Amino acid sequence: MSAKALAYAEQELGVHRDYQVATEQLESLDATLADLDKAQDRRRKLEEDYADREVELISEMRGIHPNMSDTRFKSEFKGWERTDQALRELRVELFKVRSEIQGLELDAEMARLRIKVSCSRMEELGGYLNYLAVVKTQAEQSKNTQETE
Repeated sequence: MSAKALAYAEQELGVHRDYQVATEQLESLDATLADLDKAQDRRRKLEEDYADREVELISEMRGIHPNMSDTRFKSEFKGWERTDQALRELRVELFKVRSEIQGLELDAEMARLRIKVSCSRMEELGGYLNYLAVVKTQAEQSKNTQETE
């Protein structure tokens, strides 16, 4: 009886599999969060570079157009900003990094959900695992008793 119960729990219910899945997902989550941190650092650096280039462009254009009114300058600046090669490259790079961050955040959330599901399943099996522990202990005691006889 005990061997059947243990085989059923391990093979059919997968009592160990849920723990392994949760452990693997925890490792995956750790790696994903490390990658996310690096991507966020890259995004912050690119945003700083973008802001620095904007200031340089404002300074350059103010030098070229010193008598232009502020309202017109702001209006014209939008076009200069869109056509500036350095800012364009930074925008493209920022787009890529933001997209990567979004993907990593999704991966992290999926890993968290898989961990949660595995943990819920282990909790659900909790009472059954106590029963199996008793069955296994009795099987070991029975085996030891038979060996000593």
